[in-house]
Amino acid sequence: MTALVHRVRAVNESRSSNLMHDDAFAQRLGFRGGLVPGAAVYGYMAVLPERRWGAAWRAGGTMSARFVKPFYDGEEVTVSAAGDGDVLDLEARNPEGQVCATGRATAAAADAPPDAGHYPAPELPAERRAPLDVAEGEALGALRTALRLEPAWPARLGNEVLMASVALPPWIHVETRTRHLAEVRDGEPVEVRALVAGAWERRGHHFVDLDVLVLGESGRPAAQLRHIAIVTLAPREA
Repeated sequence: MTALVHRVRAVNESRSSNLMHDDAFAQRLGFRGGLVPGAAVYGYMAVLPERRWGAAWRAGGTMSARFVKPFYDGEEVTVSAAGDGDVLDLEARNPEGQVCATGRATAAAADAPPDAGHYPAPELPAERRAPLDVAEGEALGALRTALRLEPAWPARLGNEVLMASVALPPWIHVETRTRHLAEVRDGEPVEVRALVAGAWERRGHHFVDLDVLVLGESGRPAAQLRHIAIVTLAPREA
């Protein structure tokens, strides 16, 4: 079994509109400081499958990342990937050796590309809805933007299409599972469509699961992802 390792210094995005990245707010919830965004951690992890498989993975591979503990600004993140052949099992650990994120990458996906016709593309709403008004089976507004090509781009687009339609209070990114369908270029115009695949409550937290399709130039499918977030945190006990 061949192991790959990538080490990087975690960087928080403290100017984000999401207060979970603000030190003072996160400390009031019991965290040591602002949480490094899950999308950033996804990007740290994506370095290794790209190193292993290169352009072929960017055009047709898969990767999942689930965030189980926070990273904090300035911490060293150690990402490891173990596996032979077409599968890598991924872990991201903090300086104490605790597993903060897990995932899996494959060199290629076997299924046929999704049909873009199954993903409606309504216009973005004039007024964003409340998180608890998001219902399973509905389509969010289609986001049209220029792609900023970086390892984290699928997770960042999942965040952006959610934030464009939903007025989020402080929220937490839980998981992203990506299937690359075509290679993309920096600055390429993309359309991001999202269906609400699930919406549920657990222990007072409200979750949404988005089924997201990213279309590149000429409407070609570029990526499909499932993007899960806690959109409303459980009330704190007095």
